[in-house]
Amino acid sequence: MSDPDAQARIAALGQFVRHRDPSQLWFQIAEIAGAQTYLRHGVHLGPGDVVLDVGANVGVAAAFFITQCGVRLVHSLEPVAPVFEMLEETVKDLPGCVPHRLGMGAAPGAVPITYYPDAAAMSGLYADPARDRALVRTALLNAGLTPEEAELRLEGQWESETLTCELTTVSAFLAKEHLDRVDLLKIDVERAELDVLAGVELRDWPKIGQVAVEIHDEQGRCAQIEAMLTELGFRVATDQDAAMAGTSIRMLYAVRA
Repeated sequence: MSDPDAQARIAALGQFVRHRDPSQLWFQIAEIAGAQTYLRHGVHLGPGDVVLDVGANVGVAAAFFITQCGVRLVHSLEPVAPVFEMLEETVKDLPGCVPHRLGMGAAPGAVPITYYPDAAAMSGLYADPARDRALVRTALLNAGLTPEEAELRLEGQWESETLTCELTTVSAFLAKEHLDRVDLLKIDVERAELDVLAGVELRDWPKIGQVAVEIHDEQGRCAQIEAMLTELGFRVATDQDAAMAGTSIRMLYAVRA
């Protein structure tokens, strides 16, 4: 990334987070701090703000929101136990960041989740090794790797384990934590986006100021979420990073109209 400001943000954020796979870590840092993927199309954050970080992974977004946006409070939810341990390590010295070993869905309960030890960011309730491998292969080719290099990088990454995770809903969490406002609802949950949004009761939507969600646009999911949020009074925009060209990955941003 040639932008000096972006490079500085990347270097600064790299001091706060750790991951057993540096390639996964630095991709996330470049995306979140360098490209500022959650701060587009009018989405903004500042001092005093509250973020609900759903699908926190190892805490890159949480660290960015606290250290570079100056937000007051980030509730980071990560349901996969080994990933949650890395999240806790990342945020332990970040005042205002609260980790929760939880996922969010349409209803509370204990459910099975697929964990990829060597591709942790792709773990999820709806994981599919063949589909996930194909998506990452396309992204690697977009990044300039040859097909042979991409295959070497992907080798052995899709061995999986089935774990149990605990789900809550957005509305139940807001009530439990006594949150009367969320300035940004950030969602990155590997095809469970609609489940998370279904867990917001109608009475709680006025508490949510902005939404930034990574969408796997399959079976018309992006259009469905766009229509839902538009009806709720948000101004909605979508885009796709060049790195994700040829995949189902889109970003959707919603701010109050």
